Amino acid sequence: MKIKNLIMATLLLMLGVGVLFAFPLSFTTMQLQGLMPVTEIFRVEQNDEALNFNLADSRNSTVRVGSYSITSNDSTAQFHLFINPGEDGTDEQFAFVLDPGYTPEPGQQSRLPIIIRVTSSTAGAVSVSGADKVDKSLGVRGVYTANNDILFELGEILAEIPDFNPDIFATGWYSAAIQLQIQVI
Repeated sequence: MKIKNLIMATLLLMLGVGVLFAFPLSFTTMQLQGLMPVTEIFRVEQNDEALNFNLADSRNSTVRVGSYSITSNDSTAQFHLFINPGEDGTDEQFAFVLDPGYTPEPGQQSRLPIIIRVTSSTAGAVSVSGADKVDKSLGVRGVYTANNDILFELGEILAEIPDFNPDIFATGWYSAAIQLQIQVI
């Protein structure tokens, strides 16, 4: 037993002394390489308050329809936003239209034209608007963590409601539909 303890003590002493006299590693630089997968995220969120509001009380105002964000770490990515009137994008202009089931009285109007505006809160991005279509290049490089490889933009989709005489419009529910498309260029 004494021999075993003596051998163990000798080994521990040798290892401890060896650590004290360790030499530095032979390399002076270290390089890590990895591939970042391409990540592209486009998100649109509808504003719940835009689903039920008093149209007559909203005359000459702007209603926030929703918001959008785009992020891409692909240094060559380009995106374009298209907004067209109607569910299928084939209507002639953006408008609030009297819902089926409500019948206008003779001489009353049932269609209220509006303007759709896309604004950006990202520096360097432009805002656009239109009565019959909206198209906009999306994304600004270099504004997200000062990295020119990242395309980034935050913005809002707004409906500009004109000042109108509610007495000439039929009473009932009105709704407006838009078709939104993102094209990767």
